[in-house]
Amino acid sequence: MRIPTEIIQSLNEQLNRELYAEYFYMAIAGYFFEKELRGFAHFFLRQSQEEKEHAMRLFNYLVEKGVPFTPLPIEAPSKNYASPLGCFEAAYEYEQRVTLTYYNLLKKVREMGEYDVEEFLWWYIREQREEESLMQSWVDQLKLAGEDAAAILLLDQKAGKGEKD
Repeated sequence: MRIPTEIIQSLNEQLNRELYAEYFYMAIAGYFFEKELRGFAHFFLRQSQEEKEHAMRLFNYLVEKGVPFTPLPIEAPSKNYASPLGCFEAAYEYEQRVTLTYYNLLKKVREMGEYDVEEFLWWYIREQREEESLMQSWVDQLKLAGEDAAAILLLDQKAGKGEKD
């Protein structure tokens, strides 16, 4: 079954959002390396790699379905943040926006009766729930830490060990 052009365009846009997230998290990692908060830097490098894997999953689906991949420009992310909390808040907000775009795409494919695409998208819906929860947890912890340098350093160590929350 041929996927409608409108859905193809939306899938390519989602792929672009995942690639942007990879780049965005790499930029945040750069911020943390500059601040000598290497645990947070490595956390965001792992997140960046995960976003690349999400993009490749979309790319492979397009290829599998014989759908053309359309490269789209990737916006340059900011590297200017006021604090570690600001980085995690920006990441959490981006994950929320991405979740909304997946929900909107899911609604569109359901209305169009594109059940194979719908089944494919459910993986992303579940993944976005995890991503939002992870970022929200770090936001909450950093809010509790406030300006306490010792607490931030402890959280940095935790992030560097790969502890998710």
